[in-house]
Amino acid sequence: MLELLTTHAEAPWLPWAVQYFFFIGLAAGAALLLPLALNTGSVWHPWRDRLALILGISALVGPVALLADLHQPARFWHFYTQLTPSSWMWLGALILPVFVTLALIITLSLLRTHLRFEQPWLKWWLNLPFWPQGRLLTCLVWLCALSAVGILLYTGMEIMVVRSRPLWHTGWLPVNLLLTALLALVGLLMMLECLQPRGQNTALLRRTLVMVLAALTVTMLLWAVTGHWQDSGSWQEAQRLFVHFPFWRHLMFLSVAGGMVLWLLAVWRMNSSLSSFDLLPAGLAILCAWGFRWVVLMNVQTVPKYGAGLYHLDSQMLSSAGYIVAGTLGLWLALAGAVWALLDNSGVRHG
Repeated sequence: MLELLTTHAEAPWLPWAVQYFFFIGLAAGAALLLPLALNTGSVWHPWRDRLALILGISALVGPVALLADLHQPARFWHFYTQLTPSSWMWLGALILPVFVTLALIITLSLLRTHLRFEQPWLKWWLNLPFWPQGRLLTCLVWLCALSAVGILLYTGMEIMVVRSRPLWHTGWLPVNLLLTALLALVGLLMMLECLQPRGQNTALLRRTLVMVLAALTVTMLLWAVTGHWQDSGSWQEAQRLFVHFPFWRHLMFLSVAGGMVLWLLAVWRMNSSLSSFDLLPAGLAILCAWGFRWVVLMNVQTVPKYGAGLYHLDSQMLSSAGYIVAGTLGLWLALAGAVWALLDNSGVRHG
């Protein structure tokens, strides 16, 4: 019966897109905090180098996943030969290279001061005068933060503008993408501090985690209240899925339960000293941010634009999703491990 009522179509968004939105969100969140961390009097200053590390590596891994998500990656250059200013994806193709270039320059400029090499040519390369520093570096960091705003705006808007999918077509979606990116960033900083402690005061991360959770809770409540009051398509579709489809009902219950557990852990550990137990809220924060992107980009595509019933994610796609997640995560960890090894060999411990 479903085959008669619904015409199946291949999903335009692949699991690669989930990884792109996750890693580019991490990079954009780090870019937004880095101007504060560059100020020696800021409470974020002790986290400067780790923010730079996350910024540079995530800004590299994200576009790799994006290219893989394009059904014909070799045609990415068409973005630059066909002018379509009305397309958010086209605008993103202009913003992304600027953001990645600035992110890499800033990361290398900040981390190179910690590197010590015996080879003369590497010493020469690290001491070249073209490396930005002082006011120039500060200007580049602020430009990177500005381009990060553009990244967050275009990634949210290119999903939101799809009117045929009511769950996407809401102004609260870009806000949630921003807040969950910050949630993942705070969770990752806390996880790094648990694994490689530097004796930093983690109270800032705990307060920030609670503030981000509060902002997400308020956003969810505002979406529900305004959706019910205005009878928006997004709210109507969420109600329909909740009432008629057990899968979506369980998914929504799971989301609320995950949020409540994270809230309890964050409040409970608010004034506690750092311990290995903090890996739990840190990991859960990262998982919730990633899971939000999976639900938005993959599960929403199981809802037909026109028709009855639900599509099922192809088993082959789900099996390949495991390789995609493992591959991109492995690439991120490999790059982080390489940088860590360079810093460690240069005498920087727990950087």
